[in-house]
Amino acid sequence: MSVESTPVLSRPAEHVAFIELNRPANANRIQPDDLAELERLLDQCEVDEQVHVLILTGRGKYFSAGYDLRALASGVGVNQRSHEGDDSAFEHVANRLESTRLITIAAINGPVIGGATDFALACDLRLGEESAYMLMPAARFGLPLYAGALQRYVSRLGLSHAKRLVFMAEKVPATDMLATGFLHEILPADALLARALAVGVDIAAMPSRPLAAMKQVLNAAAYGQGTAPDQRAALLAAYDGPAIAERAMAAQRQRASR
Repeated sequence: MSVESTPVLSRPAEHVAFIELNRPANANRIQPDDLAELERLLDQCEVDEQVHVLILTGRGKYFSAGYDLRALASGVGVNQRSHEGDDSAFEHVANRLESTRLITIAAINGPVIGGATDFALACDLRLGEESAYMLMPAARFGLPLYAGALQRYVSRLGLSHAKRLVFMAEKVPATDMLATGFLHEILPADALLARALAVGVDIAAMPSRPLAAMKQVLNAAAYGQGTAPDQRAALLAAYDGPAIAERAMAAQRQRASR
């Protein structure tokens, strides 16, 4: 039986890191210690130039049931500031997942609830198993979501879907998650992690700097900020004409040899 602990980092393939939420007996509910550890693991992956792709998943039957609201009774709130600035500890980690140079994949192995939905939406790609569902119950508890989560709901899913999911606070099955854009693919449970790893390996084989630059601009465009000079500069800095031509010719030679 898995021991309850903070998230676990592994390296299943070259240039690919794997983070597992590791409280399966508690539906992988996020504890304050988990937020600190997730940020530490993100730091570790980002400074390692050999890591290009990060896969986030949960151990057991849940991706995550979100923040453990029992912590509210002890005075540790999901919106409590633990960093300089206005963001909460939870929002800070979600923002880090969104802005990291790494290409991120959420392998949603079961229900994804509450703030964990924002962790998933902060990832670049989301794959889910057939039995997965999402639920955002915050409104039922009178808990106002932090701004970053609401912005990601709108930018990823559109305002109409975002309002439905937040205001109706009902379970949404995997098929509807796919239809709204919450998921990019639905897989059988026994195929999910293998597919996530295969996608990760494929992306990790691509030149990482152009990917990171395009990710930066795509994310900015989602918030109506896609033409800023620093974003154009990032794309220009990632451009290497000779290297691009060499890769294109190598691909052409490979196709011709088949």
